[in-house]
Amino acid sequence: MQREEKQLEASLDALLSQAADLKNSLGSFIYKLENEYDRLTWPSVLDSFALLSGQLNTLNKVLKHEKTPLFRNQVIIPLVLSPDRDEDLMRQTEGRVPVFSHEVVPDHLRTKPDPEVEEQEKQLTTDAARIGADAAQKQIQNLNKMCSNLLEKISKEERESESGGKMPSGIKTNIKSASMHPYQR
Repeated sequence: MQREEKQLEASLDALLSQAADLKNSLGSFIYKLENEYDRLTWPSVLDSFALLSGQLNTLNKVLKHEKTPLFRNQVIIPLVLSPDRDEDLMRQTEGRVPVFSHEVVPDHLRTKPDPEVEEQEKQLTTDAARIGADAAQKQIQNLNKMCSNLLEKISKEERESESGGKMPSGIKTNIKSASMHPYQR
């Protein structure tokens, strides 16, 4: 029993560490979006997304690791529910949860999605099951073709915009002939 508790504690520490890293990266990205949007470049946005994606993958690996206990088998029971503002809870949740009352517990400790979300998920699953393999393959090919065409247009526009500062060849010729002295050849 004690070995399982230590394993659970170690797994929770690893999860908390990964979640803290993810939270810090997400916070800095949101800060950039809100405060540095005028200086933000597309490569820096992509770097931020890559960092967040990597951290989410690492968090997922920690959760799926064979030594990580199944957290779904753990039960969370609120020991104290109070309609009064709890400063310690505010501090621990960084101001997100001011009270832990009968009204908020179902939302914070929910194990299933909202009924509307669950219904939408069922509908999407049934719609996806209706599409045959051939139809799905055709849709994938059409999507890939559209993406390729879009990428081709974007790269063409980028090439044109890079060379957009250059003058058309007809104008260059006219400038050359105008700048030559009439008595020189």
